[in-house]
Amino acid sequence: MSKSLVNAIENLEDYVKKLETVVNIDSGTTDTQGVTKVAKQFVQWFYDIGFYAEEVTFDDVVGHGVFATNDKNAEHYDLLLSGHVDTVFAHGTAAERPFRREGNLAYGPGVADMKDGDLIILWGLTKALVNGTLEGKKVAVVLNPDEETGSTHSSEFIDKIAKKSGYALIFEGSEEIDNFTEARKGISHIDIFLKGRGAHAGFCPEKGRSAINAMANCIQRINALANENVTVNFGVLKGGTIANAIAEDCYARIDVRFWNNEQWEDFLAKFKHEFEIPFGQDIKASYKILLVNPAMVVTEKTAKLKEIVTKALTKFSITPKFIRSGGVSDGNHISNTLTPVLDTFGGRGGECHTTREWLDLTSVEPRAELLVEILKQL
Repeated sequence: MSKSLVNAIENLEDYVKKLETVVNIDSGTTDTQGVTKVAKQFVQWFYDIGFYAEEVTFDDVVGHGVFATNDKNAEHYDLLLSGHVDTVFAHGTAAERPFRREGNLAYGPGVADMKDGDLIILWGLTKALVNGTLEGKKVAVVLNPDEETGSTHSSEFIDKIAKKSGYALIFEGSEEIDNFTEARKGISHIDIFLKGRGAHAGFCPEKGRSAINAMANCIQRINALANENVTVNFGVLKGGTIANAIAEDCYARIDVRFWNNEQWEDFLAKFKHEFEIPFGQDIKASYKILLVNPAMVVTEKTAKLKEIVTKALTKFSITPKFIRSGGVSDGNHISNTLTPVLDTFGGRGGECHTTREWLDLTSVEPRAELLVEILKQL
């Protein structure tokens, strides 16, 4: 191994050591210090293999991200490789259940979502450097700090790089090694606020206007807007203070998912119309759209990227299944730059966002080698 590749991943044991290092750092999205600590570690590791690497700062709300490339002055990249360094877990989780390995399985917070994928990018690029595959190719890597909350602070930066890239791959994981994601549902989160009139539940209930009762009506009416393409979930509901008082306030947060942006516009128009009709007598209703992450859509150019991936997979005797998913990733907003993008190039793992999250360690080196084969096709 050349001098510029000191401290690089040469085998699975090297990979596991690095995975243990980053899994044992708490990096929930709101843990900005932990996120930045993981970002710093990846910057160093990319620097160790001879890449230009830097921390990317956004604002004080989120930690730092990572940008790395083998050509600092490139005006165009052949391939963008995307991952994220944040997780959904609270500070202290890594101490409560640190990285552990049981045979070919690894466990720990973020082990499969998606610190494994970030390291597969690093390992794949290391292999490509060693065997000369990267010669003449220009590659960009972005690891963002806020994917788990919708990439609201980092998507503009990622999309800027995507617009300069021929293709993009996302290294989220999958439970099925032959599944690759070509389309994902878009997502919106909306807060709903209903205000009624408080009153004593026993002494003068007739003077009250229950915001909770009105929310029950709201739930029925908004849920009725769902169809085979659009889902609505009332995931958070809060109202009232005590049982013997008519609730003056009630709040809900909903999750809306859709396969294309036209479906979202249609839902939104119907949603707004519902707020023109009272949810109850003397009830004041309002809402706030917190985020809209567009659907990951298939474009005409996606077919060429699927062809490249399919050809690369022949080395592994895998026939890919290109699937649609209701989950969201950075592929959603990247696809809307019209750069062809595919997802789930990370390791085989599952039960993400739970205490049971796992990673099949036998899957990671083949995924690193797949990246090399894809680079050969460009």
